[in-house]
Amino acid sequence: MERNIIEELGSLALATRLKNLSERLAKDVAAIYKESDFDFEPRWFAVVYALKNGEELAVTELAASLQQTHPAVNQVANILVKKKLVIESKDDADQRKRLLKLSDSGMELVGKMEGLWLKIKKANDQLLIDSKQNFLDDIKTIESALDEKSMYDRVKSLL
Repeated sequence: MERNIIEELGSLALATRLKNLSERLAKDVAAIYKESDFDFEPRWFAVVYALKNGEELAVTELAASLQQTHPAVNQVANILVKKKLVIESKDDADQRKRLLKLSDSGMELVGKMEGLWLKIKKANDQLLIDSKQNFLDDIKTIESALDEKSMYDRVKSLL
């Protein structure tokens, strides 16, 4: 049997395990998006979702509400503006403040994706039900549950 150093490290590798788990889930969801003909990346989800009700929000507000860094939100915003999914403007009272709002095509994309997001949520909920107990053990259980049935397969079975 191959040595599992990350498991041996236990809580010392918590961030690595969470990052690995996040990357694993995002990869499968990205595959679902691609197979569903959506030009959409999992890392854009939180920003797009925060704007889905047509609100115009400042990058600083988004960063705070999403518990992400200002540069991380700015990076995603730049991509979404380039893809014409988000419109940017400046605050009249403070020209330094960058405001973001979904464009018409962004709103249209959200409308098309909401059903898929519900299926992804259902697959996530089922994955969490399949895992139990202590947080570190829960991570191992989630990893094992994904080994048995990937997120891709979980979502795919709901399509």
